[in-house]
Amino acid sequence: MNFKSTVLGIAFGLSFVASAFADVPPYVTIPPSINGQPNPSYGGSGCPAGSARTVVSPDLKAFTIIFDNYIVNAAGSNAMDRKNCQILVNLNFPQGWSYSIARMDYRGFYNISAGAFGSQQALYYFQGNLKQASLVTVFNGPASGDYTISDTLGVSALVWSPCGALSGVNINTSLLAKVSSNNPYGYAQLTTDSADGSIQTTYALQWQRCQ
Repeated sequence: MNFKSTVLGIAFGLSFVASAFADVPPYVTIPPSINGQPNPSYGGSGCPAGSARTVVSPDLKAFTIIFDNYIVNAAGSNAMDRKNCQILVNLNFPQGWSYSIARMDYRGFYNISAGAFGSQQALYYFQGNLKQASLVTVFNGPASGDYTISDTLGVSALVWSPCGALSGVNINTSLLAKVSSNNPYGYAQLTTDSADGSIQTTYALQWQRCQ
């Protein structure tokens, strides 16, 4: 396996009680709709209508997004394939709490020849907040197999939802497959679990009480 993963984050001031890191609110749900609009809502070349769903873990510390048909393929010199999916997820939880995505887990499949590479990127931010955090993973060929990636954002890189207001989290993901020039037999494929053909991404939540 030949890949590297880099976590990028932008820190900003926090107005929360640090000692509350271990707490979780009494409930967290994902309402099926917000103001008459589907929740989560999503769109992009990697997630056509009806191809994504979201669930909250029983311990309220993570939610999982599952996509179908999120696959990129490139074959031949200078070939490139890129897909993206922009997702907006609104969580329902009691007032007086704020949350951040503290860890991002990915699993899938890659098949890449020499002179080619694939990459996966995820960027998240809250509505009305310009601060962002992102994860970039690059797969260099030749390499092939299943992958599992778990990256943890440091405390200084966490981006928190606004305190005292419910705000949806935007998650912008993208997959890229690219073959170098003068490489007519080169190829790159980046997909998901090879058994069911869907991509599963888990975002671990960190909670704090508002001050």
